[in-house]
Amino acid sequence: MRYILALVFFFCLSAEVTAEVDLATMLPESIPSHVQSIETENTAKQTSRDLVEVEATELTKKWLDNVDLTITNPNLIEQLNATEVNRSIFAFGYSSEVYLGRWPLSYQSTESSVNWAYQKINDNFVGSSKPIYVQEENRLISGGIQNKVTDSDQVQNMILANARERIQWPIDFEAHFGANTNKQLAIRNESGADRLEAYAAAVKETGTITYGEVYLTMTGRKQELKIKNIVEEQLTTWLPIQNHLAFHLK
Repeated sequence: MRYILALVFFFCLSAEVTAEVDLATMLPESIPSHVQSIETENTAKQTSRDLVEVEATELTKKWLDNVDLTITNPNLIEQLNATEVNRSIFAFGYSSEVYLGRWPLSYQSTESSVNWAYQKINDNFVGSSKPIYVQEENRLISGGIQNKVTDSDQVQNMILANARERIQWPIDFEAHFGANTNKQLAIRNESGADRLEAYAAAVKETGTITYGEVYLTMTGRKQELKIKNIVEEQLTTWLPIQNHLAFHLK
């Protein structure tokens, strides 16, 4: 789904930027003009987290369909797929409950916004001619979950998978910007600015992660999942946008 702009800020590249300017907005339909791609110019190779999709088996689907909660954690689904159940015809009267552990079950996004000035990474002096961006040092911009959470790697994968379904930008938990990356910018320095600032942008994800204790109960030949001790935690996560920079003349 797309998010509608709550506040719209138009920044032309020749505008002056001060520390008081709020560069955070709700997700726009497209990247604004002052944010430009450097994908072909970037001397640093990006690393992208691979997210594995796990398809539930027929039995796992049956278990999941009978649970009132949404379960999207691929690690848990993979565990359920590998769970073997004895379906003996002589199981009449048999009853047991197997504890499968405490798991993060699902992630639900409540708000997505973007900070075009997440972190300043470069500052060039410019003259009266068309500004040229030159990255002076290698920079690694890191995001991540601000809260301390259990099974953080699984939670990160769930958040990133959820965000990538809705956001078409190249987001991840890291963005690399290589030294000697340079780009001729199609702007005029009509304001007489003497500095060109470059900022890495990042998406701010706010949402809820649901945890629960997972049990597999077996009564006779009937098996079903039960989730106990359900807990919801509010999370804030930053996801840098790779190969894109916001440029401002100052």
